[in-house]
Amino acid sequence: MSLLATFNHPSGFFAQAEARWHLQRNRGYTPALSGDDFWHFDLFAGYRFARRKAELGVGLLNLADRDYRLHPLNLHAELPRHRTFVARLKCNF
Repeated sequence: MSLLATFNHPSGFFAQAEARWHLQRNRGYTPALSGDDFWHFDLFAGYRFARRKAELGVGLLNLADRDYRLHPLNLHAELPRHRTFVARLKCNF
């Protein structure tokens, strides 16, 4: 499950919060494989320049600093295992 909240101000400032719940149960394997059940939280904030020619943003991934134990039986996005700071600059021409 994924929850997303976004705020966009007319001046160009924006903020975003994302919460994702991950659940993995592994049954019927010999030997038994462990699964995991956890929430993952990310925060972003930044500024979009006029006509969206550029965007400058910063974020904090894995806000709770929780490691996870997903077994690679199925495809899943690789999540940061520790609290991680990100910065980005997007330019549109």
